[in-house]
Amino acid sequence: MMRILSIGKMASIGVAGLCLAATAQAETLRVEGLYPARAPNIAAIKTIAIDRFGGGDGTALAFAIEDKLSGIEIDDAPYFKIMAGRSAIDPEATLSGTATTGIEEYETREYRERCIERDDKGKCEKRKSIKVPCLKRVIDFQAEIRMSRFSDGQTIYADRKSDGHEQIVCGRKESFSSSENIIRGMINSAAHAVRRDLAPIERRENIRVFESRKGMDKATAKFFKAAVKMTKTDEQEACRMWDQAAANSTSHRSIAFNRGLCAEKEGALEKALNLYAEAGQLPGGKIEIDLAIRRVEDRQRALDDWDVRYASADPNAVEAPVKVD
Repeated sequence: MMRILSIGKMASIGVAGLCLAATAQAETLRVEGLYPARAPNIAAIKTIAIDRFGGGDGTALAFAIEDKLSGIEIDDAPYFKIMAGRSAIDPEATLSGTATTGIEEYETREYRERCIERDDKGKCEKRKSIKVPCLKRVIDFQAEIRMSRFSDGQTIYADRKSDGHEQIVCGRKESFSSSENIIRGMINSAAHAVRRDLAPIERRENIRVFESRKGMDKATAKFFKAAVKMTKTDEQEACRMWDQAAANSTSHRSIAFNRGLCAEKEGALEKALNLYAEAGQLPGGKIEIDLAIRRVEDRQRALDDWDVRYASADPNAVEAPVKVD
């Protein structure tokens, strides 16, 4: 799991990460980072009380959300303290809501293959797709979740989660799936969505490097190709080679992008943005570059949220992360 560290530790872990040679997949660099919660303005909340959830499935949703939020760990430490029932300490926020599920069935007709002609022994000789009587079941899940700041009662998060499932059965050989399992899955999905709204997530992924050498001179193209191949065994050396290529040749989209990916891997987010912007101004496609810029900006916002979360904390008790550039 990625750790959120001070400057010295973050820098050392970036270098160590670059030295993970054999673990990377072909033509990719491994990038890991902290990405922000989807909901704004809740980064400072550390303690949450689960309040009343109404509706037929409200209790089940409340338990599922409590499980999800209680299980969040960032930097190997619980992200939220979840308080249930009465406590001597007031929470910073309370979470409440409703959840209901409706199940309706309708008669309908659908095409199914049926036997329309049999021999004298009852064996089907001719089949045809015809319309037959069927039953359609619709399961509709609706939940509303609200978080209120305990100190002043102000709503700081509110969202609606909806889900649905339809199934049609025709004849005795077809049967409905378990409605209990379907509803349980909807509740778990809603709880996971709330977890993603309220808390950041650590993510590790292998991102493909650019390989196009179009427009490079012959010597640079050969050197660049060797650097791409080097990602399979030594990511740090591949990054060093791209830096060397940049110093010894004219600007090229692939070189700039790959150097940006190296900077992103190290946690040097401003440097990564500058290199991605450089790549974006050079001839070639922009989709991967736009995605990379959005990814880095998300990581910057996660670090800003972390600063907000621990702005008033004892610096000796909490190591707030900082950008490494």
